[in-house]
Amino acid sequence: MNRKRTIYLAHHDSASREVLEAILSTLGHQLSLVTDSGKELIERALATPADLLVASPMLSDMDGIEALIQIGNVNPTPSIIVARDDDLSQVERAMDDHVMAYLVEPVTAESLQPAIFLCEKRFNHLQSLEEKVAWLEQKLSDRKQIELAKGIIMQVRKLDEPEAHRFLQNTARRTRRRLVEVAKQIVDGGNLLGIDELLTDNDIEAR
Repeated sequence: MNRKRTIYLAHHDSASREVLEAILSTLGHQLSLVTDSGKELIERALATPADLLVASPMLSDMDGIEALIQIGNVNPTPSIIVARDDDLSQVERAMDDHVMAYLVEPVTAESLQPAIFLCEKRFNHLQSLEEKVAWLEQKLSDRKQIELAKGIIMQVRKLDEPEAHRFLQNTARRTRRRLVEVAKQIVDGGNLLGIDELLTDNDIEAR
């Protein structure tokens, strides 16, 4: 079943705008913005995000692809470019950024609805990949903080690596904080100030 979407449409040609607006409305979507202006599209999309953006490569006041990229840099949104045959050379750069699909005019309901579905599917896939990359980057950053903290502990407390790791674990447990939070405090301070007094020597297992 087709899901109703809030769509912003920007096209430089009035006849094409009317055709696209009619098709999208017939498909059951809500056209909350219909314009020929890239600046208006950017302003509205950043203030009140839409479910989908549809634009032509050139708009009345700016490059339509650039408008979609500017929006995507702040608020990633599924986007479709509707291009003429002679516009296709411009679309390649858009596909490397935030634009998820393109259609060649004349557009029909039979071509537009599948394009919307594929656009959203590709967008969701890329968002999932970005979230995984961000998670991995955070894990690597946390690991780096822990390793740096262990190095400081080994130097200050004259411990080997396993003992330094146990020191971190014991401190995290006693202070009820995450291991990386304790590590970051040590790294940011460059020493064990504020940490040593929380633990006694008995907290560190003998070599």
